[in-house]
Amino acid sequence: MPTPGRGSIDCHVLAGRLQLTSTCAYPLKIISPQAYRANKSKLYPAVSYLLSYGGGIVHGDRIHITIKVGEQCALLLLTQGSTKVFRKRVRHQQIEYKEEDSESYQTIEVKVEDESIVCLLPDPVTCFENARYNQRQIIRIVGKDEEKKNSGSVVLLDWVTSGRMSRGERWCFDKYFSINLVMFGDKLVIRDALLLEDGVGMGMERMDVFAYLLLLGPLVVEVADALRAEHRDRRIGPSLKRTESSTAKENVWWSVSEVDSNGVYGIAIRAASTNTDDLKCWIKTRLAPLQNILGDSAWSMYFNS
Repeated sequence: MPTPGRGSIDCHVLAGRLQLTSTCAYPLKIISPQAYRANKSKLYPAVSYLLSYGGGIVHGDRIHITIKVGEQCALLLLTQGSTKVFRKRVRHQQIEYKEEDSESYQTIEVKVEDESIVCLLPDPVTCFENARYNQRQIIRIVGKDEEKKNSGSVVLLDWVTSGRMSRGERWCFDKYFSINLVMFGDKLVIRDALLLEDGVGMGMERMDVFAYLLLLGPLVVEVADALRAEHRDRRIGPSLKRTESSTAKENVWWSVSEVDSNGVYGIAIRAASTNTDDLKCWIKTRLAPLQNILGDSAWSMYFNS
């Protein structure tokens, strides 16, 4: 019997054709629609949706997904709608429970080989009132290219909303913890963690969604450079009233951090908005050049989601 909540995805190129296999066990569900390769593209695109029965992560769930992206593969990981984390169950007072049983967990481990790319572009996590949620995303860039000119590339989006705003829930969850680790071989390149706990809403003001976007590796250099230049021009450009600035018009406030660790280059973006749809539109617009990497077929699945 497979372990509940365990899943795997393996994509590689064999004899000039993409081979994509996946396994999953309740409550996890993986769907992989066919994506077509663009003409003259060196990469073979693959798309997988990470879903769950019931439309979300139930209190106490343990989700663990292992993924391997072989050479010349471009894997796009998506979800259908926001990942909902349901509220903590009320336990019987006379029964003892372990502390970890009162929380939900999701772990995604990815291995990326040379000349390949993985794009984790899910919809945001939405925690219900009193929910407790932990997630880990661990990406290992492996390969033989010691100079890192053709090493694997990563696009990672990790974002969370304030909750079910239509029901008056704003930052009412008990705990949200997310950690992202990126390793090149055995060396740690990126470690980013976010912990939101009780009372966090007091310091959020009007913001209802926060995002962390990482672009790393040779295949996304042009996208990273464009974002870096846009942010630089915005900072050193002529002084404008807040209502006239491009950032305010798009209702997104963002910053850029350079990544330069052990010869691995890229950028990390932190963004916030008062509206989830505004931030989603902003992200999709900035990531539009990925269409040239993923191809029209795979990109349309993300852009139209």
